[in-house]
Amino acid sequence: MITVLGATGNTGGRVAARLTEAGERVRAVSRSGRAVPGAEPWQGDAGDRDFLTRAFTGADAAYVLLPFDLFTPGYHAVQDRLGEAVTAALRAARVPYVVALSSLGAEVPAGTGYLTALHRQEQRLRTLDADVLFLRTGLFFESFLHGLDAMRAEGVHADTIDPATRLPMIATRDVGDAAADALLTRSRTGVRELLGPADLTVPEALADLAPRVGLPELDYVRVPEEAMVAALEQVGMPPDVAALHVEMNSAFDSGLVRSSGRTADATTPTTVAAWADGLGVTA
Repeated sequence: MITVLGATGNTGGRVAARLTEAGERVRAVSRSGRAVPGAEPWQGDAGDRDFLTRAFTGADAAYVLLPFDLFTPGYHAVQDRLGEAVTAALRAARVPYVVALSSLGAEVPAGTGYLTALHRQEQRLRTLDADVLFLRTGLFFESFLHGLDAMRAEGVHADTIDPATRLPMIATRDVGDAAADALLTRSRTGVRELLGPADLTVPEALADLAPRVGLPELDYVRVPEEAMVAALEQVGMPPDVAALHVEMNSAFDSGLVRSSGRTADATTPTTVAAWADGLGVTA
């Protein structure tokens, strides 16, 4: 039996689907408790150690992640609380094999914005008496969807990333597939980077995305960090969370966050175009 956290989300949903298709018994853990075909739905709080311990008890393996909440103040404190609960529950339940969603840059202890939380979580999970595989991913294609309404209204996508910076970008379904394969074989531990099919600049990614979401053209505008923080605060993001966004972007621009080198093992198949074609989004 395998326990999957975030089983109604992007990566966890793909993991749960792949595992049930393979005939595995799956506990599908989520905040909503929404049904996952072929799996046992478990509804609960990802920060509740007792609930998680019950969800992990009896599991031969688990897929774990930290829920990504951009609208609650005290981002790192929240992430620490969730990470501590997940780690303590895995330890109490004695889960022998764990696949953990992480990110490029998780090896860096500070200065990487949101990704610092994943460095801390990797350190916690390394204390377990278990085989652990960390999947360090590039930026998700799905992150562009958060700004889709603004793109349609204004015809531009604004951020602080240098338009010349090439970034590893990946579809969450490819991350889910890699996690599911690992959970089925349980043959890998340590770190595996997942980078998508090619490193892209933001303008290159937008050029493939725009016509597939009903936008004939879409410009990219690089804005100053202070302006970006102010814009994010205007849509309800707390100041500390907005500041972490621009810090993460700066870490990509400076090379502080980077891959260890593109290999066949790190390269996944889904392109921006193929991903966007599957969205079913229209103008």
